[in-house]
Amino acid sequence: MHGNAPRWTLSDGVTLTRAPIGAKDGLALQIARHALATGQLRRVLERRFIHAPAFKDLFIYMDTAHTLVIWQGLPAQQDAIALNARISAALSLADLERLDDYRTYY
Repeated sequence: MHGNAPRWTLSDGVTLTRAPIGAKDGLALQIARHALATGQLRRVLERRFIHAPAFKDLFIYMDTAHTLVIWQGLPAQQDAIALNARISAALSLADLERLDDYRTYY
């Protein structure tokens, strides 16, 4: 995504990375094409719109490499508990709760 952005590999093809867009700092959960399960994109889109209030700050897109990206903006000041909740939300939306060490249910 961004050349020198820190990355945290959660599983083969699944990473978290700092991903600013313009002047807005953000966090992106990236799921590489080879790591997507059959029907996962459909389930992500369904969950995003069926549970819109819970996932209102998450934005979904596919990049040019066909990586599924779940992006959310980050406030200037971020504590560990709030950051863990944001990570939990993205993993929950992606149906990847099994990778969440700080599980918060959505």
